Amino acid sequence: MLLTGLPALLPPNPHTMQKQLLATLASLAAMQGLAAQSNKVSGLDGNLYDISSPTVWGRRGPAYPGGEIGFSAANYMCNPGTVQIPWQAAMQPNHPKFGFMIVRVQNDRMVQISDYSYIKHAFTSINGNSGPCAPCQGTGGLGGTVMGIGCYDVYGAGNNGDRFYLGPPDELDPWLGVWTPVGSYFDHGDPNVGGAAAMDGVRSLTSSQVNAFDVVKNRVTVKESELGIAGATYYYQIHLIHQGEALEKRGNNLRSRGVNLTWNGSSWSAGNVGSSVSGSVLTRWSGASYDQAANGTDDGQFGIAVKVTGPTNGLYHYEYAVQNIDNNRGSAAFRLPVCAGARVQNLGFRDIDANPLNDWTTSVTNTEIAFLAAAGNSQRWNQLFNFWFDCDVAPVAGSATFDEATPGPGALSFTVPTQVPGLQPSVYLGAGCGTPALDIFPNGVPSAGNASFAIDAASDPSTPFLLFFSDMEASSSLGSGCTLFLDMGTLSVIGLYSTNAAGTASIPVPVAPSQVAADLFLQAASFVPSPPLFGLVGLSNGLKVRFASPGCN
Repeated sequence: MLLTGLPALLPPNPHTMQKQLLATLASLAAMQGLAAQSNKVSGLDGNLYDISSPTVWGRRGPAYPGGEIGFSAANYMCNPGTVQIPWQAAMQPNHPKFGFMIVRVQNDRMVQISDYSYIKHAFTSINGNSGPCAPCQGTGGLGGTVMGIGCYDVYGAGNNGDRFYLGPPDELDPWLGVWTPVGSYFDHGDPNVGGAAAMDGVRSLTSSQVNAFDVVKNRVTVKESELGIAGATYYYQIHLIHQGEALEKRGNNLRSRGVNLTWNGSSWSAGNVGSSVSGSVLTRWSGASYDQAANGTDDGQFGIAVKVTGPTNGLYHYEYAVQNIDNNRGSAAFRLPVCAGARVQNLGFRDIDANPLNDWTTSVTNTEIAFLAAAGNSQRWNQLFNFWFDCDVAPVAGSATFDEATPGPGALSFTVPTQVPGLQPSVYLGAGCGTPALDIFPNGVPSAGNASFAIDAASDPSTPFLLFFSDMEASSSLGSGCTLFLDMGTLSVIGLYSTNAAGTASIPVPVAPSQVAADLFLQAASFVPSPPLFGLVGLSNGLKVRFASPGCN
């Protein structure tokens, strides 16, 4: 069936375009009044150029696989900037901090399997004359309290696993790189010393306290049940954060590497897989597209990796992995535009804990798919969350919107480019009737020139059916729960078909390269063992198929 000569769609409504333009201009004007990053230091740049030496320090808890492990790894960094990097001792505020994460890719989904891990507070720089930033220009007599221009430093797995220098991640503002020693975990100790000593800015965490810890406490922690899964791949990531480093200098602050974590029957071992790669660990998800953006110059970045597969039975599967890279205010909502009339099914969410009571909720309207944070469970920096759903709308380039979780500098919401459901091949008009059910759906997008476009059908094996179309929609109740969605005055038969032994059929509907935008309405009548309609047939669902249409209905 070759479609030609159908009327073109109306041009965009000029009033709608004017409103959109005014809204955009208003948003830009509002942004002009916002303050930029308040503590930016010109020329400050730390380069995390390698990570290595993955190490498992031991396990705790019930017998394998009911326990959990403690992990750390080494990082190498150097100073390619034009100023020295402050490297004050751990009870001073201005020194590098390192965040850690372990992820798994399984069944084409990348998830974070490590806890909200404690971060490393660096305490001195060796200022070596090696690495990609060399030659080291020295420190001008300041020693390890700074990293000199061109110099390098390494923090081994033992150093990064030393609990004397590991503190909670939520004490850090990852956007500004600011940490306050007074009242910190180091200040109050573990157990908390209480009283004035817990708030005086003098370290109360002692070596004797740390030596009393088990081998896992405060290290990067992973449940054993998340490891050793056949067919899965694993990566670890380290994130370098400097106080005052400009956004445009942060492209070399994240690095990831493959890792094998192996149980030998009594203990765990770890080994590198491949080389380390700069950038978010989300770029390791094969076949996914990735992008990131910040809340202007007033708060940090979120990264989004997305993979869209299908359609399967007319539905595309959307899979998003979202990382809060260095956004201090956190996210309380992840919003995606969607076409009106879209079917959205099988919505899912995963965070980094095992508490179903704080899972995000979902909301679907005619214009938006929204995932909304539960109280106390916003997405904070160095966390990776997952969102997924099935939809009968095909992907296009668009943007996701994040709502900031707490007050602070910058806009209340901001966007990150990604793939969104915005190209509507068909509109589901309503369910059919009959047992077994017959469902019809497009095999893809009926764009101009798509010679392989078809209408697919699914039912029991060897189910005969007639496929009809009309150029006008109707909704006529025929009784017995059956609705005719086609206009009787323009109804025509496309042909008689039958599902195969697998219960499927495909009716080719090639679309000419010259096809103009037009909608046709389709429905099928099936000959079923228990026909509800007139004792003869059942009806499939109704479809409005949108030939050569550029976007939403």
